[in-house]
Amino acid sequence: MRLLSHGVSDIGCVRSENQDRILFDDALGLYVVCDGVGGRRRGDLAAEIAIQTIREFIESSTDPMEVTWPYGYNQQMSFAGNRILTAVKMANRQVWRRAEDSLQCLGMGATVAAVLVDGTLAVVANIGDSRVYLFRGPAFEQLSVDDTASMYLPNASGRTEVERSVLTRAAGSEQNAEVHLKEMEVAAGDLLLLCSDGLYGSVPQEQIAAIVGASGPTAAQTGALIAAARSGGAPDNVSAVLLRFQ
Repeated sequence: MRLLSHGVSDIGCVRSENQDRILFDDALGLYVVCDGVGGRRRGDLAAEIAIQTIREFIESSTDPMEVTWPYGYNQQMSFAGNRILTAVKMANRQVWRRAEDSLQCLGMGATVAAVLVDGTLAVVANIGDSRVYLFRGPAFEQLSVDDTASMYLPNASGRTEVERSVLTRAAGSEQNAEVHLKEMEVAAGDLLLLCSDGLYGSVPQEQIAAIVGASGPTAAQTGALIAAARSGGAPDNVSAVLLRFQ
């Protein structure tokens, strides 16, 4: 099955710096979106460390006879599942160590949404609130799990009716962060979308699904997603990686 992918990361309409990082590599079958957390506490560095660590482990783990598994090997999962799970756990540990070693980096972190494809198997891994969606027309389904909690804030009348999602976990937030993992079979015609909260926070899910489901090249679709977010005000950085199976 052929893979076609494209990704875009945009600073948005308000922020002065883009702390999102993306990766899309059809040769490796690896796709990642990381959203830096911590602002001046070097969220950009956390996202870069996470992306680099994940890529390096996936590149070095193609031969199962030569892989060292620092967190053990789960016999209930596929080889691909163990690879991406280990890669994301290593990314978490690397960000955590860097944050512990430097006062300038203390409190930094990064969300991670990652997909590793092996033939017709796609493995989704995530920490934080960057998301992975499956479009299997006409259904549009979130595959990742948001590490968020709802916080209620007082509105203008003083009543606590304003709900806000608060991030509860990110890579680097703790030494051994839980990684959500999902393995699934994909088929020709399926599309996977990885994105930061800057996209789904600015664009309604129905509109995202309509853009992803439209015909045309993946580059045009990702461009349309970013444009829709900017039209919605894009108060945060916006990143989208789209993967099509043909």
